[in-house]
Amino acid sequence: MLDHALENAFCNALKAVPELADLHFFTGQTDECHELPALTVISTSESLTGSAEVFRADVQIVLESHAHDTPPQQHSAILGQLRSILSDKPSLLTAVNANGAVVLFGYALVSSEPEAVDGKFRTVLTLKAGYRVPPN
Repeated sequence: MLDHALENAFCNALKAVPELADLHFFTGQTDECHELPALTVISTSESLTGSAEVFRADVQIVLESHAHDTPPQQHSAILGQLRSILSDKPSLLTAVNANGAVVLFGYALVSSEPEAVDGKFRTVLTLKAGYRVPPN
């Protein structure tokens, strides 16, 4: 449930960015076929010791496209836009926190893993994040 709230908060914030309007957005680790180009947000959280409200999370933002629809240059351009969005932390923090389901304290980009297989381009951006959920 916590991961789903964080995934939705990131997804909703990124959906609102006009430069990403052509993407299809998904959350969680599902095996369903995604309509490409797609952006999927996946998170894994653990509570900080002694807290029921504060968590740290690994957040993966997965950008997928296929050469039939998206040439490599366009995939790279979308990835550049995504990196630019992530680098503007104050704006993204405000957008993620807008619905109040989570309060994201901060995040850091820790890795980027690109791959191209059989005409499919996939880049995984991994973030470390700290957040809390409002008390019940």
